[in-house]
Amino acid sequence: MCHVLVIEDDWLIADHIISLIEQAGATSYDQADCETDAVFAAGARIPDMIVSDVRLREGTGPLAVQRIIAAHGNIPVMFITGTPEACMPCDPPAEVLDKPIMESAVIATFRRLAPH
Repeated sequence: MCHVLVIEDDWLIADHIISLIEQAGATSYDQADCETDAVFAAGARIPDMIVSDVRLREGTGPLAVQRIIAAHGNIPVMFITGTPEACMPCDPPAEVLDKPIMESAVIATFRRLAPH
């Protein structure tokens, strides 16, 4: 079982990502569109993996991830962003993929990073 937190402020992109991670093996997910909601969602159910955008409507994905990991320990992270240069701090074990989304890259990266 693999529970994923998807942090993305564009609902169409979030739906696309959710579809891809379900194909790749995610069994459940929570969705958040801002830093505060992401931290809250992770507190309600600790994710096995995080898939996040960098720039959000409020806050940033990297800061949300940093707060979640500080509270809950190491969690694999995949950033999917149109602004990889803005991915600060994007510390390992994060993978950074560019938008537009390449479906095969998302699925392959998810399968490599997700806990089995």
